Amino acid sequence: MRTALVRVLVIALAVFCFGCSGNKTIAADVNSCEMTAHFIYVGQGDSTLLEFPCGAILIDAGFQDGEKPDHLISYLKSFFDKRPDLNRTLESVIITHGHEDHTSALKEVCDNFTVKRYVDNGNTGGDGPSWLKKIADANGIILRDVNNDEITANGNKKGVTDGIIDPINCEGCDPKIVILWSRPSELRGEYKTNLNEQSLVIRVDFGKASFLFTGDAEKKETYAMLNYYDGIVDEGEEPPAILDVNVYHVGHHGSQNGTTLELLKAMTPTIAVISVGRSDYKKGSKTAWSYGLPRIETLKLLNDSNNIRETRSPSVTIEAAEGKEKFVPYTLTQRIYTTAKDGDIKIQAEWDGSFTVTGNN
Repeated sequence: MRTALVRVLVIALAVFCFGCSGNKTIAADVNSCEMTAHFIYVGQGDSTLLEFPCGAILIDAGFQDGEKPDHLISYLKSFFDKRPDLNRTLESVIITHGHEDHTSALKEVCDNFTVKRYVDNGNTGGDGPSWLKKIADANGIILRDVNNDEITANGNKKGVTDGIIDPINCEGCDPKIVILWSRPSELRGEYKTNLNEQSLVIRVDFGKASFLFTGDAEKKETYAMLNYYDGIVDEGEEPPAILDVNVYHVGHHGSQNGTTLELLKAMTPTIAVISVGRSDYKKGSKTAWSYGLPRIETLKLLNDSNNIRETRSPSVTIEAAEGKEKFVPYTLTQRIYTTAKDGDIKIQAEWDGSFTVTGNN
């Protein structure tokens, strides 16, 4: 009798432990310590989905000339189909600045998914941001704007964050999302007329993995940020930790005024991603072809092994712009990726700071 009882208890314990093991495996699949940055190909525009174990946010929601909103929405639908635990919910949408190539899909995003929070630089210009702010209350969307007076208050040099900017709270591997720079609260001169120079600069940390998103910030804004954070480093000096990152989302779609050597020295990145349209798409006036993107001088700066530290294997040849409507072949040997060449790009980051990059072209 005692032997039989022991056998029953052993079997029951085994079944229980197997069930526990199964639950843990399922939890690990959903809540494993990895994140993925999805750089979605939206033509000459910007939209990046950040996927974490317990939530997702969207940085920018643009598309090119009405050609790519369907792909953006279908990409997000497919993503949420694979992550039913997220309930088709974006914890926040962060817009770097008001230009349409970063905002034009805001309505489609809100129509198809739940958006809990919306963050921008406080400039209400642009159809997308203006529309969203009008419907925010009725849709339960919490609004938050950030300008440089807040970021630099009392000499603060840690950036700004809170539960709206960083609503992601994953047990065991919690990311950190911080806004490092924005527009001046009082707009004067070029800052008043140039929306690019009002871009939010966003840093995302996931364990030892780090990303920097600079929107369309141009040289004036970039230098202002570098000077504030003591980021102009001489040869042999260590860059300030707040600017030192692994992955650089290349500013202003790889334009000649969006990336500087000083910024690269401060970041010391190992991977660069350029969100840019294809040079052979010539419909309309707002295309990579008409703007001349990405510029060859920026690519040469990035492709220097002193600036992007890791190599791309195999190397890849892309179309580089010498000017508007003038392109030549250029070979990337460093770990540089473009949506025009690589399509939708996924960068999977592990908590230990290792990365896996995949494209769909």
